[in-house]
Amino acid sequence: MSSEADRDTGGSEATGKIRALLISHEEEAAPAIIGEMLAARGVAIQRHVVLPPDGSTNTAFPPLADYDLVVAFGSFHNAYDPAAQDWVGAEIELIRDTMATETPYLGICFGGQLLGLAVGGSVAKAPDANQEVGVVQIQAKSPAWQVPSGPWFAWHEDRITLPDDPRVEVLADNENAVQAFRCGSAVGLQFHPEVDRALVADWLRIGEHHLPAHWTSAQLMEVWAAAEPEAHRNCEQLVDWVLAEMVGHRVGTPHPAAPASASASATAATTDSEGVAS
Repeated sequence: MSSEADRDTGGSEATGKIRALLISHEEEAAPAIIGEMLAARGVAIQRHVVLPPDGSTNTAFPPLADYDLVVAFGSFHNAYDPAAQDWVGAEIELIRDTMATETPYLGICFGGQLLGLAVGGSVAKAPDANQEVGVVQIQAKSPAWQVPSGPWFAWHEDRITLPDDPRVEVLADNENAVQAFRCGSAVGLQFHPEVDRALVADWLRIGEHHLPAHWTSAQLMEVWAAAEPEAHRNCEQLVDWVLAEMVGHRVGTPHPAAPASASASATAATTDSEGVAS
């Protein structure tokens, strides 16, 4: 299985559109509302699944020259899993290539952890008290981070330790982990801005046994249902920040925001995870 979905060659110069490559590590690790919001803003998107359902491994990523943005989502795997190192190593090389070519890269949870490894950091299981499941708030650490503090959804057992490197800037954090960071043209996130209720329900169906003892599935769904409308508005702002701050210089001008109702009318996508939702 190669990359999926409407593929035009030649990138934005040939098509007049911003083109985004969306990397899912498993079929279930879908772009969800981020994919919907990018499409609503006129971005041409293509999805690439690293571990398709047939059990193969696909690290034949399409040429970066065809894209203005690469977004990598979560995984059921841990970044340090010895059994995953063949494809994890190939994806880390891809991330380094995006940075060398100044192709904007956004890594979400597991994708952010791989960016952390690509810039010389480490990923390890967090202490129990610092593992995040549910709704989180984050604090901006840089004026460049023009994104709301929350609510955001999180579900991860691992966290990133960044290198002591002046090229690496923490954009946001909280008491549990680095939540957003930047190195050149690449940004990594620890939280999950892409989720909706259908996505959380899928994660619970697949990995309810990963919930901490103080959570039940019903409680998590109730908490997320209350936070979801505001979190989706926050995600709209995040997507606009990515297109303006990260991609705008490549296409001449920042891409205009979609109408507020645009992504709400798009159809829902499926799932993502780490350990369950990294």
